[in-house]
Amino acid sequence: MSSKRLGKYACLELERRYLLRELPANLKVYENCWLITDRYISNTRLRLRRMVMTDSGDTVYKFGQKYRALSQGPGETTMTNMYLNDEEYHSLSKLDAREIIKKRYKYVYDRLEYGIEVFAGELEGLILAELECETMDEFERLQKPAFAIKEVTSEIFFTGGYLAALTRREFEAELAKSLRVNKP
Repeated sequence: MSSKRLGKYACLELERRYLLRELPANLKVYENCWLITDRYISNTRLRLRRMVMTDSGDTVYKFGQKYRALSQGPGETTMTNMYLNDEEYHSLSKLDAREIIKKRYKYVYDRLEYGIEVFAGELEGLILAELECETMDEFERLQKPAFAIKEVTSEIFFTGGYLAALTRREFEAELAKSLRVNKP
């Protein structure tokens, strides 16, 4: 997330997303990662997040709002987070929501730190790489990394709120279309 403030509490997030057919060959998936459970609260733009570090069990709870304003381009979103304690998280987790579960691995490639997200459950088979930028100049200069098959930053299908609403059948059909893009 960039340090640029949008109003008193929100920040600008500049993020590029890439679709992967498989994990990068040298990514060590047995190493430490974040196990993330996102709960997208029904009929809102709100997300409840639980992040557990797999080696230590350290847990972070966040309640956030993430959306793209009409004036923002692809890759730009407005993000507001509140950090919660265990009791607050469990109270809010009772709200009606759609859930996504994924593991996020840190992956350094060409001196840039990507988050490689491996989805589970209904979204099993989806692998995305995300890279957060500090400035718009950095965002605009980025090129698709060699380990990705295509950039999906501007595709609504690859946003958490959209993915959370899909059935397995809808997800598989759309993912198959996206994966065919670069096949010979």
